Amino acid sequence: MAEWRKVAKGFALGDGHVSTKEVDLLRELILKDDHVSQSELNFLKEIKAEAKTSVQVLDDLIADCENMVNGQ
Repeated sequence: MAEWRKVAKGFALGDGHVSTKEVDLLRELILKDDHVSQSELNFLKEIKAEAKTSVQVLDDLIADCENMVNGQ
């Protein structure tokens, strides 16, 4: 796993809850180049699966990224 992923995962999952602030930062980083790779989408899904709780905006980000990966 790339070093940035370890850092981002630690940031997002540090307290077990993924907050809106954390999702906003993930959105900014992942969409920075206006492209989402399958690897980045899988990474978001890993965060969702490992989180004890998360906000709806994480689900929204995952859906947006799925649409981008699938060309919609």
